[in-house]
Amino acid sequence: MANEQKQQDKKKGANASFPTVPKAMEHRLSMKWLTLEALSKLIKRFEIEGARPRVVLLTAFGKLEGTLCEIQPSYAESYSEEENGALRPDVASMVTHIRSDLLTVLEQEEKNLQLLDTAPILSLRDVILQGAGQEQHLPQLTLFADQVIGFSLTSIPKLH
Repeated sequence: MANEQKQQDKKKGANASFPTVPKAMEHRLSMKWLTLEALSKLIKRFEIEGARPRVVLLTAFGKLEGTLCEIQPSYAESYSEEENGALRPDVASMVTHIRSDLLTVLEQEEKNLQLLDTAPILSLRDVILQGAGQEQHLPQLTLFADQVIGFSLTSIPKLH
């Protein structure tokens, strides 16, 4: 029964809707972010089949490998429970929601506010950062989508 629930939760994640955005960001879209969002949905579909590929992102600095995470629907949901019961903050989700709240306040103060860019971000967990001959491990990394040059997966599953 619990396994069925997990499968349904994974399917929901593969087809999840997008969070609402402040008015100044309406009708603006980064195709790079949309492409990486599509990659995230594809990974979720692979997970339904039992595969767990990690994403590899190429940037001007070097190579990043990690688990691509979705921004949580609300600030209150921006925590994940670890095996020991401790709550782990999802920094990218928290920053995204605080940024949206700040933008909403600024929109109320400045009616003709226009953004210079949408600055879409990606959230990665359990990251290996390789560049300049060094390797560093990070528990989380928030990356601006425009910094991505290319992407791949650590493995591409064979689907039946």
